[in-house]
Amino acid sequence: MTDKTNLPAISRQVTELVLAGSTDHAEEAFSETAEQFGDLAVVEVLEALSPEVASMHLSAFDGGKLSLATLLISPAAWAQSLAFFAAVWTEDKIEDEPEFLAESLFAHIHGVLFASDDLDRRAALIHEALSTDWGTTAFAALFSTAIEEIIELANDIHARGAFIGGQTTSDHDIIPLALAIARTDADAWDRVLFELFPDWQPGENELHSRPDEDEEEEYGYEYATPRTTQELLLRLRKQVPSKAISAPKPGARPSLGEDIFA
Repeated sequence: MTDKTNLPAISRQVTELVLAGSTDHAEEAFSETAEQFGDLAVVEVLEALSPEVASMHLSAFDGGKLSLATLLISPAAWAQSLAFFAAVWTEDKIEDEPEFLAESLFAHIHGVLFASDDLDRRAALIHEALSTDWGTTAFAALFSTAIEEIIELANDIHARGAFIGGQTTSDHDIIPLALAIARTDADAWDRVLFELFPDWQPGENELHSRPDEDEEEEYGYEYATPRTTQELLLRLRKQVPSKAISAPKPGARPSLGEDIFA
């Protein structure tokens, strides 16, 4: 049985390690906790972390660098942590490197969703994340990086359904992620499409990639054009909760309650 009296101390230890930038040591603390008290204890420790700290820790890992926290964080805790993923981005960085930031976001989200083959867990992660505004924007930002593929997929799903459709001419990495959403939560799939195509009116206009400048008048109102990756990343950055814990001063020992995102 887990000795719950130890868990608050472990949570404080992990928080201090993450704030100090020692995510590898924080991961070691999770591993030691699992060995001593079992996986459920790690789940409880992760639940006790502030979403800002959980976000900092998880963002250091992706599908290529497996994390015990990635495997065990609850869907609800992950959804809350996702609100802070964009907190470290500046508007200048979003304007200068939207593709790089989108790749980082994709690595994180894909790494969490496909860390295991547990379909029930994947469904819960998708549902919780896409029940939030920031989660919907985050997924739309990923879709915006492969807009032609998403349009093709959306049209096929609309025509044939998510389970019998989903065939595309592309093998883009975004397709399995998009299909997982469409086949798990139809409402969430629609929310992401509406976030990506804000002017879309099903049955009234068609999804279309953003036209070139000289094509603007040709397409006009008959088509719903997508937000750009840059626009969506800026929207995601603006959705970061304004109150967060603070960043430690350079060289100083981090303390609980300081604002890391100020």
